[in-house]
Amino acid sequence: MADEGDWCQRCRGEQLCSPVVIIGNGPSAMCLSYFLSGHWPYYNGLEHPNSYLQRRLHETPEKSLVEQDLEYLSEGLEGRSRHPVALLFDHLQHPNADQGDRMPTRMGFIKETAKAIPHMVLGSGLPGGSWWNLDASVLTLSLGCWMELPGQDFREWVANYRSSKDSVSPFKAHHMDRATLGEVARYYQSYVKEKNLEKYFVSHTLVTSVRRLKGKRVVNDESGEPETTCKRCTGLEGDNIFEVSGVHKGQCGCDRTFSIITRNVVMATGMLGRSNRLDVEGEDLNFIKTKVQDLEAALQAGDLEGSSSKVLVVGAGLSAADAIQCCRSAKIPVVHVFRRRAKDPQIALARLPKAVYPEYHEVLELMKGLKEEPGYTPMAQHQVERFLPDHSADLVGPDGARHHLMISVAAVLIGSLPDLTFLPKEGRSMGFQKDQPISYKNNPMVVDPYTMEVLGEPGLYAMGPLVGDNFVRFSLGGALAITKHLVSKGCLHGKPPKMCKTLKKSD
Repeated sequence: MADEGDWCQRCRGEQLCSPVVIIGNGPSAMCLSYFLSGHWPYYNGLEHPNSYLQRRLHETPEKSLVEQDLEYLSEGLEGRSRHPVALLFDHLQHPNADQGDRMPTRMGFIKETAKAIPHMVLGSGLPGGSWWNLDASVLTLSLGCWMELPGQDFREWVANYRSSKDSVSPFKAHHMDRATLGEVARYYQSYVKEKNLEKYFVSHTLVTSVRRLKGKRVVNDESGEPETTCKRCTGLEGDNIFEVSGVHKGQCGCDRTFSIITRNVVMATGMLGRSNRLDVEGEDLNFIKTKVQDLEAALQAGDLEGSSSKVLVVGAGLSAADAIQCCRSAKIPVVHVFRRRAKDPQIALARLPKAVYPEYHEVLELMKGLKEEPGYTPMAQHQVERFLPDHSADLVGPDGARHHLMISVAAVLIGSLPDLTFLPKEGRSMGFQKDQPISYKNNPMVVDPYTMEVLGEPGLYAMGPLVGDNFVRFSLGGALAITKHLVSKGCLHGKPPKMCKTLKKSD
C-alpha cells in the first residue's frame, strides 16, 4: 500500500466512503433502506387471486423475491405503471387493489443480518421527504393504506396515532379510508425509527454534485488527462465510482461541506423540487406564490382579509383546487384562470371518483358553471400575459380579448419539476426526450425495467417519480429491483460506510 505521504489532499483528509448512497429520504428511499438493511421479502403462502402469478410464486417459495427471476414473475401483469417490477410488488402488497378489493399482503419480511448492504440515505429535511412540505390538513389523494411501507401496517398505525395524546387529526380512529398528509408524514418518520433504520439516515443534507470519477481521478474535460497523480487514486484505475458532494447542516446550525466516494448512487428525490413557471413578465414579483402553503401563510399573517382582497389562482390541478378551497374557507374572492376547457376530460379533477373526492368535485362543478358561488370567477381557456408591480395581471382569452385585473396575491400552481441540479445538465440526457427537463409526467428517466439502472450510466439508479412512478404504491417496486441488482453485483460484501464528524445520523 502506498505511503499516505504520496496521497492527494483529498485522500489524506477525512473522506467518506459508502457502497451505496441514496439521494432523497421519502417513502421509496425508506423502502430501499429497509431491504438493504437485510429485511428481504418472501411470498407468505396466501393464495393470490391472479392464478398465473400464484403458480409462479409456488415454484420456489423458500427463496426470497430478491433471489428470484423478477422478469419471469412479473410477466403479463398489468396496472398503472410502465415498470414490470413495480406491478409485481403492487400485486403482492395490494392484491386486486384496482378492482376495489382490500386483501392482505402476500409478502412477509425476514431480517437476515448477513444480507444487509451498507448504505447512506441523504435527505434535505426530516425522514419522509417532501411529505413534510405539504399541507398537513389536506386528505391524501390515494387511499390511506396505499401509503403503506413494507412491514408496518398503515391502518393500524393511524388508528393508534389518532387515539394518542399527540394526535392533531380531525378524524376518529375508525375513519380509515383516507388520511391527512400530516399523518402520512408522521407515519414515515416513525417507520425509520421503528424499523431501526436511523443509523442509515442523514437529515438536513443537501446534495450539490454527483460526478463520475475514473479510478477516483478527476479527468479534465478538455484534455482528457487526469488532474492528479495521487498513488492511491491511480491504484483504483478502472473502477467506476462516483463522488457525491454537498452541504450538511449540523446540530450547531453551521453548514459543513462533505464528499462521499461510492460505486452506486440511487436517485430517489421525488417530484417536488422546483415549481413550474409561466415564463411571463413579472413572475418574480413578491406577490406571486407558487405553493399552497405560501398562500396559507399570507392568510394566517393577515395579509388577505375579506372581500377587499382578491386572489388569482392559475392552474387546474389538485394544488390549484386546494388553494381555491383555502380561499373559500377564508371568504376571499378568487379569480380562477386555467388553459383548458372546463369540460375537458383531461383535467385532473375530472378523473377522480366523485364519491371518494367530494371536495375536488365541488371545485370542478364551480369550474364548469354547474354551481355558482359569490366570490368565485372561473376563466377557462385564459392565460396570464404578464404581472405588474402595482399588484395587477393582464390576461388573454381564447378569442384574443385582454383583461386587466387588480389582485392582492397570485397563486401560480401549475406543477413542479424535480430538483436535479446536482447532475450534469440537470440529467437532461437521461430522459426519453433528450435535452428536455426531467418530468415524471412528460419526460421520466429511462431505466432498465428490471434493475432501475439509468441506461448508459452504470451504477446510477433512479426510482419513484423520477421514472414516472408517482404513486407510493408503485414507487416501492423499484426498491426490490435495485436491491436484487446490487446483490448480483456483490454489494453484500461491502464495508460499512466510513463516517466522520461532518455527517451525523438522523435525529
